[in-house]
Amino acid sequence: MSSPRLRVQFETLFEHYNGVDCGVQLEDITDILFCTRRNARIVLNKMEEEGWIEWHPSPGRGKLSQLIFKRSRADVSETLARRYLEEGKVEQALKVLDQDTAKLAQVVENYLGVQEQEGQQVVRLPYYRPLSILNPLKNIRRSERHIVRQVFSGLTKLDENEHLQPDLAHTWEMLSPKQWRFYIRPAVRFHNGDLLTAEAIIESLNALRSRNLFSHIESISAVQKHIIDIHLSRDDHHLPVLLTESCAKVLLPQINRSDEYDRFPVGTGPYKVVQNDEKKLTLQAFDSYFGFRPLIDSVEVWVIDDVHSSMVFPSLSKPIAPQTDVVNDEVELDPGCTYLLLNRNNGLAASEQWASYFSQRLSSLNVFNQLPQDKIIELGALPAHGLKPGWYHHTRQALITPPKAERPINIVYYAKHPMFPTLVKVLCSLLEQDGLEVAQYSYDDELPDSMHIDIWLKPMGIANHRDDAIIGWLLDYSDIAMMSRQEDFARWTSEIIRWQRSKQTEFPAHEIGKSLVQTNQLIPMFHCWLGVSKDQCGSLQNAKCNALGWFDFSQVWVKPHSIE
Repeated sequence: MSSPRLRVQFETLFEHYNGVDCGVQLEDITDILFCTRRNARIVLNKMEEEGWIEWHPSPGRGKLSQLIFKRSRADVSETLARRYLEEGKVEQALKVLDQDTAKLAQVVENYLGVQEQEGQQVVRLPYYRPLSILNPLKNIRRSERHIVRQVFSGLTKLDENEHLQPDLAHTWEMLSPKQWRFYIRPAVRFHNGDLLTAEAIIESLNALRSRNLFSHIESISAVQKHIIDIHLSRDDHHLPVLLTESCAKVLLPQINRSDEYDRFPVGTGPYKVVQNDEKKLTLQAFDSYFGFRPLIDSVEVWVIDDVHSSMVFPSLSKPIAPQTDVVNDEVELDPGCTYLLLNRNNGLAASEQWASYFSQRLSSLNVFNQLPQDKIIELGALPAHGLKPGWYHHTRQALITPPKAERPINIVYYAKHPMFPTLVKVLCSLLEQDGLEVAQYSYDDELPDSMHIDIWLKPMGIANHRDDAIIGWLLDYSDIAMMSRQEDFARWTSEIIRWQRSKQTEFPAHEIGKSLVQTNQLIPMFHCWLGVSKDQCGSLQNAKCNALGWFDFSQVWVKPHSIE
């Protein structure tokens, strides 16, 4: 990387000669740059190495050397800005461009998006944080769940219309409500070349048995080489739907995993991870994928800090708010919401008085009214009155006197999130207006001790719009089991079990959602707009936004602008 000083010296020369090639003497250069003859030669040689100029010295006193400008001042600034962007140094890139955010946005848009690189089609996307934990068995966040679905396969999956489809299992049958048989595709390979075996599938499924979502799995056995039976401790007519969850993906056997498996996972999905660091995640199409090989050869997710990531498209750090009253099929509301999870187990909200106070004082309308107008537009947020759009279970905003506090109220949230730091400031302000002391705790990867949580600001992060998507969220990754009263969680679990024992397809999501709110277990905060603007997609086709705020990389393709 050339130094900022070298760029300034080039700009000085360029401005002095108006970018016109000319004959000069070395003494002229020393006067312009205020340096010695020796330093002038070093500077000119470095500029030539960068490809900015050509310098043809002429020996002999009085003879003119030739100075040829190969780049303009703007070209050099933009080239340096791109180099800084590759390193994730947005502030330096902005400085190079004289703090011109519009110019930076143009540079980034030209650099990211759809690119042709060495004969391959590459899609470069900006994101505001690294995606470092891609192990589906870990406590991963919303965007990581999307990447996991590109890297791994499960026995079953949901298609883009959210219909149940075969994946590693090409078909299945229910021998009884307690026994399901799955027929596995032959000759499937992991990204490292290993063949998928029944033993690998059994190991992955056995790892699920400690989860509430799959606690009813009693045993898994290989009937034949490509036939697996799952035996359950109770009836479940809907097991194939549960197996579409991210945690149910099939992983490489434990003995074959590297120490960096969380960052560099090996699956059987359409894309494999070839780079994953603090600056960039690179996914490469897996040529031996058992399904349709992706049409996009490579997907790169570049880490652009949250201050600047919204200047470029596709911007996956912030939702796209509709600009008119008419909402078309390109933009729709998140199927879940952000919410406040109250610790009704061993936090202040274990008290009915505190739970009721929090529920009324921190209603979404109260919080919304405290948000700056520019932030509302930027975040694309709407007050939520229930877990899903259209549900109306929470409108409390009455004034209520808080109970006496003997310690600060502990609020926990993701620090690296475009919305949450702003929301936490408003929450703290509302509580402090009532004379309460508040302590904020931010975290990124490690789960905090529940004893230190009173209020937890969380996203639902459900992967589809189906009502039964609430099952995986509630039982597996909402942390409600840890934060709820035992009798409440048992009641919600029993509703799920009752549905599983029945052949009916309608899941009682509305009833469970209503109960979660009315028991003051959680407070719905905001729904966000999600979408991919087709006007900004350019040649990228089929970039339909999914419930996780991304688009399926394996389904998009690039349409040429013109064909002669």
